[in-house]
Amino acid sequence: MQRYFIEQNEWTKQTVTLTGEQAKHIAKVMRMREGDKVVCVNKEDQLAGVFRIQSLAEQHVVVEFEEELISDVELSIHVTIAQADIKGDKFEYVLQKGTELGASRFHGFSAKHSVVKWDNKKEEKKLSRYQKIVQEAAEQSERLVLPSVMHFPNVDSLLSDSYDHRWIISEVAARDGKHEALYEAMQQVQFGDRLLAVFGPEGGFSEEEHERLVKEGFQPVSLGPRILRAETASLALLSMISYQFELMR
Repeated sequence: MQRYFIEQNEWTKQTVTLTGEQAKHIAKVMRMREGDKVVCVNKEDQLAGVFRIQSLAEQHVVVEFEEELISDVELSIHVTIAQADIKGDKFEYVLQKGTELGASRFHGFSAKHSVVKWDNKKEEKKLSRYQKIVQEAAEQSERLVLPSVMHFPNVDSLLSDSYDHRWIISEVAARDGKHEALYEAMQQVQFGDRLLAVFGPEGGFSEEEHERLVKEGFQPVSLGPRILRAETASLALLSMISYQFELMR
């Protein structure tokens, strides 16, 4: 069934009115009819329900609650992907695929070796586009959590939030042959923990940035002997986490 995220104040176990792009998608793209069913998800509380379409038009669709939907689709740990600014549409790729793989939050940030420079004047427009990409991916992959997207001016800005584990995914660790570090780090993670994983840009972290993060307690982690592209590394990590905490449990 098609899935739509709705605001908390719109959620009710009675009737819900979908408007704007969601209504247009139901009426024009999916070509649904009265009596068809959709899934509505509360953005805040991860509540989901099956709703039957009562009436529909291009600008608004009224759906009626039928039953609560119980599903266990979220990672058992909360993973925040902090990705340094990377070129072109690569960050959008990370957002889309990272959402499909279960990330909880995305933090973009400007790094010393970032080729692309963040334009603060376009921040609102960019973040709105990024959030739309995430929402579409969350709906497609039948998530209950809608990941958030934020941008920070530098590495230091990532240090304020509290996490149970903080990893820096570094080519330095890969070149040093410390491939067991990821396995050892994962053994310390418990269900429900909050993890921040930081990834550099195409040129990698500067020596100063790497030292700064390590000094602040970030654990250097290698994803293996090969050096992955910036847009590949976070997806590889999320896949490994899924295997460890979902498929092996």
